[in-house]
Amino acid sequence: MSDSSEPIVCRVTPWYHKRRIAMLVLVFGFAVAFFYDWQVRYPRNRDAAAAMLQLKKDGKEADYAALAAEKGWPEKIEETKDWDYAIKEQLVCGILALTGGLVMLFYYVRTVRGTLSADAVSFTTPVGQHVPFSAAFRIDRRKWDHKGLAYVFYRDAKGAEKRAVIDDLIFGGAAQVLDRLSANFQGEVIDLEKKEEEQKASEPAQESVATGDSAAG
Repeated sequence: MSDSSEPIVCRVTPWYHKRRIAMLVLVFGFAVAFFYDWQVRYPRNRDAAAAMLQLKKDGKEADYAALAAEKGWPEKIEETKDWDYAIKEQLVCGILALTGGLVMLFYYVRTVRGTLSADAVSFTTPVGQHVPFSAAFRIDRRKWDHKGLAYVFYRDAKGAEKRAVIDDLIFGGAAQVLDRLSANFQGEVIDLEKKEEEQKASEPAQESVATGDSAAG
């Protein structure tokens, strides 16, 4: 049992901030581009296409270059494209990108405002799960070495099985929480080393069966 009672408080890592902010900039950037195309670029291209069609009809196609330079239209335009549909499409894409960005922003703010903490007898996840060490019965460490993830299975006050996540990539110092839990834990621990040992232990048994079958044949 661990005698340590000093509180552990783990906050969001700079890596998580940089990664999420980059993603938010990218998604909101797409939203701005879609809305710009919806309001400005595509309506302008629609006007240019209509003008080109009219000039072709009048046999004055050569006048398009001067007209385009005057109005800021593109030098070449797809006059046969359905620009009305394309404009609506940009609006839909803009709304979807904006919605996705807002959802990502909500989870980002919620995450950075949370902490992973532990005291002498329990730990609390960023989403508010309070896990007494005595309630935990299994720790899955198979993703710990590569992804900094550990899954803790425990029973709540009603006896229902729950799962809590300890994430060392998002919350710096989470390894201290896992170490304290491990020091106060009596249950099953699943990790890659154990899985590899079980596989190696099963190989001789399989070879023995195969050898026996061969001998019998």
